[in-house]
Amino acid sequence: MKLDIQFKELEILVSNMGASQITWESDVKIATIETDWKIILETKGIDVDINDVEIMPNGLLRWNGEQILLYIKEVSGFSQYGLPKFHFYQCATLNNMKTSGRFERYVVTQRKDGTFLMDKKIGYNHYEKDQIENLLVCKNCLNWYNRRYRKNHNVYNFNIADFFENFTNTPIAHKPTHTDITAPASGYPENWNSISLERKERFNWTCEQCGKYCADKTGLHVHHINGVKSNNLESNLKVLCINCHSEQPNHQHMKRS
Repeated sequence: MKLDIQFKELEILVSNMGASQITWESDVKIATIETDWKIILETKGIDVDINDVEIMPNGLLRWNGEQILLYIKEVSGFSQYGLPKFHFYQCATLNNMKTSGRFERYVVTQRKDGTFLMDKKIGYNHYEKDQIENLLVCKNCLNWYNRRYRKNHNVYNFNIADFFENFTNTPIAHKPTHTDITAPASGYPENWNSISLERKERFNWTCEQCGKYCADKTGLHVHHINGVKSNNLESNLKVLCINCHSEQPNHQHMKRS
């Protein structure tokens, strides 16, 4: 970008001094410093656009030419079995998440020690950020790997470092928007109540799916379609009664007994 800067007062001063103007150029070269994304990818992880994740012909996942792992960073469960699994292959689980519009919950990483950075929910909208947790590999991914390459790994002895060593140039079909480092803050934004209220009022306290009018205004929710609570774009929000909300992917816990 060219800057047009005038130095009229300085030029007058030079003229009064009887000095002559000269043309001068600096020989200092400004180097462009790029973020070492490779280090970030191997440590904290990256949120990437879902469309940037490649799926290789063999089904393995890749981003920016690098073999990667996918996992869900924001969690509510604390037990080992309540935590998400990590993926290296475009398995049935990832396909289902993509079909249901929930794939944006995944982040990309290349951490090789079996630990992952998690945002763990500890209250309605409070999280312990970047907590280190051990995650198990997805059984669908592992079963494919064992069949395809005649391996005999189980979820407890699968070695990520060895896997990356053997597959340094394999990709993922659909890339998440973020890595585990660049992922937006977990949970609802501070102004969620006003966002939710505005949305409900706009639809006159009526469920967008079944058309039920919630007269008492207590059984109406605003649903995040892709499961990312920080994404409050119009296209990601839907006003639903509690029954319709419970029918959404991973919302079965909301069903009334």
